Amino acid sequence: MPLKSFNSGKGRLSPVLDAASRERLSRECAERVVAAAGNLVVLVVTDSNDVREWAAAQPVSCIMQSSPGLNGAVSDGVTWARENGFASVVVAHSDVPLACDVTPFIDTDNVVIVPDTTNDGTNLLSLPTSCGFTFHYGPGSFRLHVDEAMRCGFAPRVALSDQWSLDLDNPDDLVDPRIREVFPWLPTNRVSPR
Repeated sequence: MPLKSFNSGKGRLSPVLDAASRERLSRECAERVVAAAGNLVVLVVTDSNDVREWAAAQPVSCIMQSSPGLNGAVSDGVTWARENGFASVVVAHSDVPLACDVTPFIDTDNVVIVPDTTNDGTNLLSLPTSCGFTFHYGPGSFRLHVDEAMRCGFAPRVALSDQWSLDLDNPDDLVDPRIREVFPWLPTNRVSPR
């Protein structure tokens, strides 16, 4: 799980959430993603001391990121997994508030991709650690990851998930009523409907 500082995350939500609320939301979302891993080994990749301190109190391992950007963090994590004897890995992002059991998305012999609600981003990605996959997080990552999986010789499985597809990228994402169920403390008067 690549994870940047809780203090600086979710800046695009600043029109509707103050800094303390964004930090709390980031932490609680990350905890939900860790819980969704169940008994699987969880590795957090970060360049932030506050995340490293948080990880020390969680049932997770943590490494400091050595390669730049989100794609670098994910590559660092996959390299760590491969070098530590793991044949497959699940890349799960920490801003998925409805994260649920990841095991249905694991196929040790194939690439599995869960897109976001707009079929633009990649919220969950499962793949063998030795397949030579190049990550393309950013705009259009879903299509780029499908293409990359095929380049690596896979017929990737695209898995649709109401829970994993919802991420928190902009204020409109907070309108989903399921978010209120999970985070009832979020202020309601600052979120405008779509």
